[in-house]
Amino acid sequence: MIRSGRFFQQAELESDWPFQFLVIIVGMVLAMVEGGLALWPVFYGATPMLSLIFLYWIALHHEKYVLLVTGFLIGLTSDILFSDLLGGRATAYIILLFAMNWRRQKLLQGDFRDIWVEFAVVVFGVVLFQLVAFSALNLAIPAVTPVLFQIGVTMILFPIGYVILSALSFAFNRIRVST
Repeated sequence: MIRSGRFFQQAELESDWPFQFLVIIVGMVLAMVEGGLALWPVFYGATPMLSLIFLYWIALHHEKYVLLVTGFLIGLTSDILFSDLLGGRATAYIILLFAMNWRRQKLLQGDFRDIWVEFAVVVFGVVLFQLVAFSALNLAIPAVTPVLFQIGVTMILFPIGYVILSALSFAFNRIRVST
């Protein structure tokens, strides 16, 4: 008996789905950590956007693990946890992923300063998008000081997060290569 046909083909073991699912879970957990930081008095009302740092880094260095659904689900988790405009941050994160697809090669060829400046533009864009959407819906401009504080703290934490994520990626790649 010759075994042929689609039922006897070898299974594909190199799927990206587990890693894509893991990226979504880690992004959601970081959004929950942002919610936990909101309980600290120093961050009250303006927590750093850790999920944005993670999403930016993963979209820059591991683009095959980031889907548009990833940005949407991470942003939706942040919107629900922070009682923001539902879909505001999710839409901004989807736009971020489109922009990263467009700018990835130029950023990877540049140095860290270029990446940091581009991240500053992304942070301002995300916050401005949320600010405009909130102002248009509520017909009121919120306090700008906490928003500027949030931008500043996120910008300060970006190099730290970038180095930590790069070190973890390097360690996991070494473990994977050695096995």
